[in-house]
Amino acid sequence: MNIINEKISLISECSSEDLRIERSRLCCDIEESTLEGSAFIRTQLKGAGFVENDIRGAGFLQCDLSGASLEKCDLTGAAIVNCRLDGMTIDGVSVHEMMDFYKNNHKENKTMNKATRKAIIAGNWKMNKTRPEAKALLDELKGMVADVKSVEIVACVPFTNLETALAATEGTNIRIGAENCHFEKSGAFTGEISADMLAEMGVEYVVLGHSERRQYFAETDETVNKRTKAALAAGLKPIVCVGELLWERECNITEEVIARQIKLDFFGIEADDLKKCVIAYEPVWAIGTGKTATADQAEEVCAFIRATLAKLYGADVAEAITIQYGGSMNAANAAELVSKKNVDGGLIGGASLKAADFTTIIKAAENG
Repeated sequence: MNIINEKISLISECSSEDLRIERSRLCCDIEESTLEGSAFIRTQLKGAGFVENDIRGAGFLQCDLSGASLEKCDLTGAAIVNCRLDGMTIDGVSVHEMMDFYKNNHKENKTMNKATRKAIIAGNWKMNKTRPEAKALLDELKGMVADVKSVEIVACVPFTNLETALAATEGTNIRIGAENCHFEKSGAFTGEISADMLAEMGVEYVVLGHSERRQYFAETDETVNKRTKAALAAGLKPIVCVGELLWERECNITEEVIARQIKLDFFGIEADDLKKCVIAYEPVWAIGTGKTATADQAEEVCAFIRATLAKLYGADVAEAITIQYGGSMNAANAAELVSKKNVDGGLIGGASLKAADFTTIIKAAENG
C-alpha cells in the first residue's frame, strides 16, 4: 500500500506489512501496529510517538524524526538512513547519546560502519589494450600501489588479456577480474565465456550488468540475475551494476528504477551469497560522458541502495555490502566521492587506463 503526499492524523492497531509512506506528514502517534517491512521516505515524522509497534525491517530514508519517540518497539533489522534525529529517543534514551557512546567506545572507527566494509577500486578497461599494452600498464601500476593495504585493487580486463594480466600481477596486491560471463556452464553459445572458465584461470572478480552490456547487447535484469548466480556458483565475486538513464532521473523515478534492479538482479540470492557481491551504482547518463553525479547525488543513491538491501536482507547484511560509485570517477573528483559514508569505492572506466590517475583514485580511497 502506498501513501504519498498526504497528511495522516492517526495510525492505531493497524496491521499492514510493506506499507510505503512517501513525502507525507504524520501528525500522530502510532500504537500497537504491525508495520513490518514498511518504508517511510522523505516523510515528516516530527514529534511522532511509536508505541509497542512491530517495525522489523522497516526503512526510514531522509525522514524528519526530530523529537520522535519509540517505546517498546521491535526494531530488528530496521534501517534509519540520512534522517534528522534531533531530540529523538528510543525507550527514553536519546539517540544522540547512543551515538556519542558508540563513537567514544569505537574511536578507531571514525566513519562507523564504513570502516568495517572493504573499500574496492576496480578498473573496467572495456575494449582497450593489447596484451603487450596490458602488461606495460600493470607493470607500471603495481609499483605505484605496492604499499596499499586497506583498499582492494582490481583490474577488470578484456578476455584476451586475462592470462597476461594474471601473470603480470602474480604475487602482488592487484586482483584480476573479467568484464562479463555467460550464465550457462557450457554449450552452444558461440563467442561466450562461462564463469567456470574464468574461475579455472584464477580470475577473482567479474563485472555484470554494466550499462553498455544492457544497452548494446540486450542484457536484462533476468539475465544479470542468472549471470550473478552462475558467477557465485563458480566462486567468483560479482560486481553488479545498477543505474538510471538520464530520462529516468529527469522523470524523478531514480529510486523506483534502482529498487527494481536490486530486487530483480539479486532475486533468489541468499544473504550469505549477497555478502560476496559488490554493487556498483553507475548513473547511465554519467558513463563515458564526462558528466559526473555530484558527491551528494552519489551518496543519496548509494544510501538508498543500502536502505533497499536492509529492507530485503536486514540492516546487518546491508551494512556489510561494498557499494561503489561508477560514473566517470577520476583523479580530480575521487576524494570527494569516496569521502561519503555510503560510497565504498569506485568502478573506474577511462581513468583506470592511466596508471598515475588510477593510483590517485586508489590513494583517495585509502584516505577516505
